[in-house]
Amino acid sequence: MRTLTIDDNWKDWKFGDTDAVMTFTAQNDGQTPDFTDKTLTFKIADSAASTPDNPKDYVASAAGYVENNKVLLKTEDVKTLTPGTYSVELWVMDNSTEKNAIYPSKGFAFFSIEENTMKVSDITNVPSKTLEAIYADLKQQLGAIKKGSQGELGKTPKIVMGSVTKLSPDAQPSATLVPLQSDPNTYTLNLQLPQGVQGEQGLQGIPGVGSKGLDGNNGLTPTIDPKTKHWMIGGTDTGVIAEGQAGKDADPSKYVPLVSFNDLRQKVQDNAASLDALQKSTVNKDLKAQIAELLTQVSDLTKQVKALQEAKSNTPKSDEPAKSDDDTQTAKSDTPSSSADPAFTPTSSSTTSPDSTPASSSSSDTSDNKSASSSAETSAAPASNADN
Repeated sequence: MRTLTIDDNWKDWKFGDTDAVMTFTAQNDGQTPDFTDKTLTFKIADSAASTPDNPKDYVASAAGYVENNKVLLKTEDVKTLTPGTYSVELWVMDNSTEKNAIYPSKGFAFFSIEENTMKVSDITNVPSKTLEAIYADLKQQLGAIKKGSQGELGKTPKIVMGSVTKLSPDAQPSATLVPLQSDPNTYTLNLQLPQGVQGEQGLQGIPGVGSKGLDGNNGLTPTIDPKTKHWMIGGTDTGVIAEGQAGKDADPSKYVPLVSFNDLRQKVQDNAASLDALQKSTVNKDLKAQIAELLTQVSDLTKQVKALQEAKSNTPKSDEPAKSDDDTQTAKSDTPSSSADPAFTPTSSSTTSPDSTPASSSSSDTSDNKSASSSAETSAAPASNADN
């Protein structure tokens, strides 16, 4: 809980006294807070104007100064206040977050302004006797005034923008100038502004009416130059190649773990010498000679099989009669044979084993063909006689 108490030494002072300082003690749960990089502002209300409907009237604000863990309020900063009793709060704003801590959390601290002998609290309604006294006092003071030496040039104050607090629409606007502790010549301007009353909603505007725009021109169809393989737009060479470029070699590390790849490569390197020695060894040369000899034999066998297949394709089929050079015999062979004629059977010598030589196969095929022709002529003659 936050508390704010005022010391009794300057709890009461007279109107017009601008050389007094009120001392306040601010605590947070019994501990003195750290006011570094904080902006301290006293906000003062007139307690005499308190009513049930309007508990406090905000009348002034003033800067707070920190000294020996105390917060000071200078009477010269509230010299416009008239005699009366006032309630006061201390607002502490964090400059980095702009959040406010208000002391005290409950109630207020109070100070009083007493009347002086002049009894001047309202400059718009000054009694004539008081004005005469003031005039005589001024004449006396003017007689004693002597022109002094020229003073030093003052420093132009610097004003930086501070916080802007939004108030309710019926609140009164206010502003405070708070000097920075690090530079008393620089002031922070804090504004408290009421927000405006929301106005009535305006009438809806008439929908706009537009005309349809003209159709645009047809765009250019890009083509590919057959020589340069560049994209052409109209007659302009864009210089952009239309064909894809050759890709980079695949990174084997993406497919094979790097450790396995390195192990495999090391094994190849380790076995390279052994493989080279094996290729140069006598055993390897013997194997190559044997393989070459086997390839030669396979080639010879392939030629023999091909010759046998060609000889077999020249042998007459079983349902075809053997041909003769004699036209008469050819006509007789065309005559159908009787059931008593023996069936023509090709000689079995046309089928040879792979071990037989091509020369013997050719002579056998020739003798078989001659036998088949003789048999056909013999069988054809009885058939002809029978028909006669």
